[in-house]
Amino acid sequence: MSDRYALVPGGVDTTAHQENGGLVSLTPSDIVEINQLYAEYNFAVDDGDGEAFAACFLPDGRLGGDMDISGGEALIAFARGVPAAVPGIRHNATNVVLAGGDGADSASGKAYLTVVVSKDGQSTVMITGRYHDSLRRTPEGWRFVERSFTGDR
Repeated sequence: MSDRYALVPGGVDTTAHQENGGLVSLTPSDIVEINQLYAEYNFAVDDGDGEAFAACFLPDGRLGGDMDISGGEALIAFARGVPAAVPGIRHNATNVVLAGGDGADSASGKAYLTVVVSKDGQSTVMITGRYHDSLRRTPEGWRFVERSFTGDR
């Protein structure tokens, strides 16, 4: 376990981090909002809603790792093409773990990804892997600075 995830009575504290010698935590509302962001991202890419997908990121945000897609226009184009290229696609992020970042307006996250494709009543797992995310709070809410996806090999 990294120093960002500490054992505490009753479980694992995944939200705390050190800042200037003191403990800073994500609030429950931060955790709910970031989990909503994860879900909005999945729905937007599956629906081909490029604008909603890009809005999950900062304007100069990046989807990296096994791919390299940077900036709003590239993110919009990517998301618009996904359901046309893979009809019936569904992104499922699970086991989301969040931690505070270097300040009150930053956080990190990680999650498993399972992509399922359904066609003619049959569902098939297309890919599995992991996201590692950096996030920032903006006036519009939490946004991805970078999502790094690594597929299982």
